[in-house]
Amino acid sequence: MSLALLRYTIRKNGLLLVIFYAVLAFYLAVMISMYNPEDMAEITGMLDLFPEDLMQAMGFSQQVSDLTGYLASWLYGLLMLAFPMVYCIILSQRLVVRKVDSGSMAYLLATPNSRIRIIVTLGAYALLSVGLLFMLLFGTGVALAEAIHPGQLAIKQFLHLNITTMLINQLVIMIGFFFSCLFNDASRAGGFSAGLPIAFLLLNMLGGVSEDYQWLKRLSPYGWFDPLEQIRGEMPWTVNLVFASGAAVLFGASIFVFKRRQLPI
Repeated sequence: MSLALLRYTIRKNGLLLVIFYAVLAFYLAVMISMYNPEDMAEITGMLDLFPEDLMQAMGFSQQVSDLTGYLASWLYGLLMLAFPMVYCIILSQRLVVRKVDSGSMAYLLATPNSRIRIIVTLGAYALLSVGLLFMLLFGTGVALAEAIHPGQLAIKQFLHLNITTMLINQLVIMIGFFFSCLFNDASRAGGFSAGLPIAFLLLNMLGGVSEDYQWLKRLSPYGWFDPLEQIRGEMPWTVNLVFASGAAVLFGASIFVFKRRQLPI
């Protein structure tokens, strides 16, 4: 890994991370401030105003009364999957294929760093930035919950929830990173990097519409994650291992294809 390149990458992409963290932290603050255990029946009753299929597709549940379940259903059922997915898509393209497209990758390859060292550094930043995003969100969520609703957040379950959501998004960013390393054309790389995660998310949403379509969820990594079930049980180690292994395999494949490909520089 090149520390100089890592510092440069942090400077170039740090603002993107700050923006996405700020938006998600804002939603987290709003949701926590809205929570009132005495009014949960009224809050969840608002779901009756919308079609039941739509609410199921979006992961919203009326079967929650505690703060942890409320956040798991209303935030981690969709928003904490969809919004970080956008971050992963954007960042994965900025790290490699846009550098190739703009010609700036030629300057990196002209340094004493090997291709492997360059791509390992960029991929490590991708994984670390997603990890940092969810670490900050976990800390923010705990701090806000303790300030507004002391003792009502199950911190251990909330931590487990954030770890699994982080691993899902690390898998997503490695999908984009792989295609960013595979293609020289930014539009083609972007099409696959965005199209595949969006398709996975849509399959998960369609699978939640009714029991007849449950099989669609099994085709999507998002469908292997049930935030409400997770906070009611133990850490899903098997699912977490699948997400982590998938990200590691894609990282390795990214290094392999980038090392061997012909670059238009």
